Amino acid sequence: MSKLEKIEFTAENLARYKEYLTRYDDIESALLPTLHLAQEQFGWLPDHIVKYLAELMGIPEIHIKEVISFYDMLYDTPVGRNIVHVCTNITCSMFGGREIYQGLLKHYETDFLTPTRDGRISIQKMECLGACEIAPCMRLNNDFLGNVDLQTAIHKIDELP
Repeated sequence: MSKLEKIEFTAENLARYKEYLTRYDDIESALLPTLHLAQEQFGWLPDHIVKYLAELMGIPEIHIKEVISFYDMLYDTPVGRNIVHVCTNITCSMFGGREIYQGLLKHYETDFLTPTRDGRISIQKMECLGACEIAPCMRLNNDFLGNVDLQTAIHKIDELP
């Protein structure tokens, strides 16, 4: 990013941000949805985005960074265009979740959250996706997929843009 390039929400996202503010009693309560909005627009949350949000919201940068580091679906490092979450909690692991996760890393020649060479996907091991009834499960961006095996997972991931 050049020094002249200004980071800011698009007009549409700025309107969404302002709408968030009407839902909460204080601005800090709007931080999580605002972080998700920023990540949706910018892809991840590097320092210059945190600085922009801190100025926009009047919240200290360190507080924003603490929130980002606490939640495992907020990223302070670059990630792929598509995020694949694989559940590896006990129920999913009993049905092959850990093997699916390891198989995906090997198949796509990547590592935990490291974007593939083409930048298309990042794979993240999750402690629990809360869908034990469809174990093993995974989430492709915001879509759940259950009762999967490695080949089905690869097929569905390969369909992502």
